[in-house]
Amino acid sequence: MIYIPFPLIIAIVLPIWVFLRIQRTDRLKQVHVYREFLVNVFFLYGCTLFVATMRPFLFQLPTLGPRSELYFDLEPFEELRNMAVGSEMYQLLYSLGNVAMLIPFGLLLPLIFPFARHFFVTVFLGFSLSFTIEMTQMLFTVTREGTVDDLIFNTIGAMIGYVLFQIIGYKAAPTYKK
Repeated sequence: MIYIPFPLIIAIVLPIWVFLRIQRTDRLKQVHVYREFLVNVFFLYGCTLFVATMRPFLFQLPTLGPRSELYFDLEPFEELRNMAVGSEMYQLLYSLGNVAMLIPFGLLLPLIFPFARHFFVTVFLGFSLSFTIEMTQMLFTVTREGTVDDLIFNTIGAMIGYVLFQIIGYKAAPTYKK
C-alpha cells in the first residue's frame, strides 16, 4: 500500500501546471484572459474533484495489498438501499453530492472547448470521467469502491451542467480566432 501525502501531490502538480500555462502563453501571440481564467478554474475544479474522490490517498496495485478482491457495485441504487435505516438525509446528501460533483464539468467544458458544445459530447465525456474515477477507486484505492450509483448521479450532474451552459448561452463562451 502506498500513501501519498496531499502536500506532495500539490508540490508536484502545481509547478507543472504553472510551467505548462506559461509555456502556452509564450507560444501564443494573443492571450484570451477570460478563457485563461476559465481554464485555470477548470484546473482547480479538477484538483478539487481529485481530492474529493481519491482521499485519503491510499493506493495499491490491483489485487495486491489489503484489498485483494476487486468489487464494483453494478446494482443501481443498491448502496442507497443499504445505508442505515432512518438515514434518508444521508441518502439525499450522498445523491445530491454526486450530482453536484459533475455540474461544474458540464458547465465549464463547453465554455472552454468548442467541440464540447454538443449535449451528447458533454454527457459522454462526463460519463467517461465518472467511469474513470470509479475504475480508479475500484482498482487502485484501498478505502473506496466503484458503484454504478455514482456513474448515474455524476452523469446527471454533467447533464445539468450542460443545461446551465445552454441557459447562459454561447455569449458567455470566449471566442477566439485561429
